[in-house]
Amino acid sequence: MTSIPGILKNKRIRAVCYGILLGLVCQIYIAPFAYSSYVVSLGTPVLTALLLFYPSICVIPLTFSMTVTACLLRGVIGAAAGKTTFSDMFIPAVFYYGVYSLILCICVRLFRERGKSKLMAGMIFCDFAANAVQLVLMGHVDGAAVVDSALVAVIRGVLVWMLYWMYEWEHLYLRKKEHQSHYAQLNQIVTDIYAESFYLRKSMEDLNELTRKSHQLYENLEAEGQDGQPALDIAREAHEIRKDYQRIVEGISSLVHEHEEKSMKLSYILRIIEDNTKRQINERGRMLSFKLKNQSEMQIQHYYDIFTILNNLLVNSMDACEENGHISLTVQEQDQMLKLEVADDGCGMDEDTKEYIWGAGFSTKYDKETGQMSTGIGLCHVANIIRHLDGSVEVESAPGKGTKFTVLLPLKEL
Repeated sequence: MTSIPGILKNKRIRAVCYGILLGLVCQIYIAPFAYSSYVVSLGTPVLTALLLFYPSICVIPLTFSMTVTACLLRGVIGAAAGKTTFSDMFIPAVFYYGVYSLILCICVRLFRERGKSKLMAGMIFCDFAANAVQLVLMGHVDGAAVVDSALVAVIRGVLVWMLYWMYEWEHLYLRKKEHQSHYAQLNQIVTDIYAESFYLRKSMEDLNELTRKSHQLYENLEAEGQDGQPALDIAREAHEIRKDYQRIVEGISSLVHEHEEKSMKLSYILRIIEDNTKRQINERGRMLSFKLKNQSEMQIQHYYDIFTILNNLLVNSMDACEENGHISLTVQEQDQMLKLEVADDGCGMDEDTKEYIWGAGFSTKYDKETGQMSTGIGLCHVANIIRHLDGSVEVESAPGKGTKFTVLLPLKEL
């Protein structure tokens, strides 16, 4: 036996069901004019909205079932009320809904593929034409009646059109917001990859130095008549590892450069960082407050460097803060330098800790559930990038009084 949901999968049956519901809605009406048999119902604007939101619906079974249901119910309800006869309510309804359904089917066929605005204009005309025909057949052919019918059609059409575009604007806003959120997350991923490639480049330089020193040791040992082969093997292995690093770095760089923009406005960079920071705060289930103050609108070419620096500093601030903590980011241009300040009111650091925070592998953070330490390379990335851009960084911190990082980057390098 076929279930009701299975039956409703048929487009025509579903359209008939919608039509019957519309026929019920048509019983909600007012009679604002002197000719009482001419009423203004809710059914027409609801049908118009349905065709705008679901343009693929089958129009003929929809309008036919609506017309039959609306006219029969109008007559039965009118007769049951005892104030009029069945025919006095049934016939005017047939005049309007019959003509309206016929013209509407033609209108949808002509304008469905030509855009929503043309379809809406056509449906307003259908409403007016059906009203006009109804008034003529009822004997109300004076100018005032025609104006009334035109006014009713336009008002109903405009209200539905406004409702439709309010929905479209809201839908567009949500899609834009979702797109920005997705873009921000992708940007965060690319920034992390970029930061890791920067660290790999530094490791390549270290391997170069190791290769040079190992080869020098080999030459010194050979000159002294000793076996320098182990030193030469180390030099060869370091050189091979460096080549592997280079292939990885080149692959990452090509991937990043393929999708990156040539430059980005600082205000847009900070907006992405702000969204990412607030999203991470929410994901952690924290009640931290984050405030951003920006006084620069410069265009940044090395924008991944800015992302890496600020994201790492802000993550450290989030880790340092207790519940209901406060984090701020202030950005301004000062003496041909871009000044970035990240401050928090978290646990702070003592002088001994401050000496080691820039070293690779140093960390005071660990997972409380697993006991696993953090990698400790975030601030090392920050230090390397700042050094690469000929900038500087200062740290002000004290136990229980929070921490403030102040980064100065030359504008010419950005």
